[in-house]
Amino acid sequence: MFGSEKRKERKREAAEAKAREAEASKDEAKKSSENGRNSGENGEIDSKSGKRSSMGFIKSLWKAGLDKGKVELSNGIEKGKQKMEEALGLGKKPNVVPPSKPNIKGSYRPVYIGWHPVAGFAGQWFAEKSGLGRKITEAINSYPDPTQHWAVIVGDYVHQLWMDEQFHVIYTNEKVTDQQWHKFEVGKTSFNDEALRQAGEMVIYNMREKKPAYNLISNNCQNFAVLMLEAIQAGARREFATTYAIYQRAIGEGTVAELFEVTPEDDEEDAKANAEQGGKTAAVQNAQHVMDENTTKLDSHGQGHSHGKLHCC
Repeated sequence: MFGSEKRKERKREAAEAKAREAEASKDEAKKSSENGRNSGENGEIDSKSGKRSSMGFIKSLWKAGLDKGKVELSNGIEKGKQKMEEALGLGKKPNVVPPSKPNIKGSYRPVYIGWHPVAGFAGQWFAEKSGLGRKITEAINSYPDPTQHWAVIVGDYVHQLWMDEQFHVIYTNEKVTDQQWHKFEVGKTSFNDEALRQAGEMVIYNMREKKPAYNLISNNCQNFAVLMLEAIQAGARREFATTYAIYQRAIGEGTVAELFEVTPEDDEEDAKANAEQGGKTAAVQNAQHVMDENTTKLDSHGQGHSHGKLHCC
């Protein structure tokens, strides 16, 4: 009986050993198959010598180098883009208009439109990035000088369209530096500085509702200047109060009818102001004429000349 048990045990051990050998053979075959598939990257195995071929190894190094180069190039481009955006000052800027109660019935003040250059290489990069340097169609063989930027100026402050990091239009303001701006008087306004700021925010909001992205034809600094002039010009207070109330409700801040309430006496004063300035649209027409006359246009060969139908930044 004892001998029979010993024989059974030896047979069981032999079977287990055979199973282990079979499993090891499967693993080796699997590894060999994987190595064959990866031979293009890790080097091919020479059938005679059993050594990895130098050509396959060089290919793997070349691919690794290319991958690393692509990553470094991408990182370099992104860093360069960030530096240029910083140089241009893209993005929201702090409001510099002192806090106060908005008033659209103050003393009349002159309204100017003005332009200043977007300087040097930063201006050129901005133009190319936003598409200003492209020829729009074969029918349009000139386009505005992309380094000219226009804004509305009243008192000590500039009100302007600018862009965020996604090149969507935003409203910003800043203190006037006379040495920087070329100014042209185009009309008058009874708005105080805070009312002008709120008007600028409203104009940009309405522009963004139609198209948030900057656009050479329809969403640029000159379009903003014209729309803001329409809102703040002498003789347009009732229209502004109505439009502003709609804007306030749209952004969830309720009605402001009592804040910008316009009386029949105000209407009479506005009618007088319109007559004195030559009509309700005189300021806007004057501004459009000034911008057209003073915006340099470039032809498709980069040569500058005056006049044209397109607008700049």
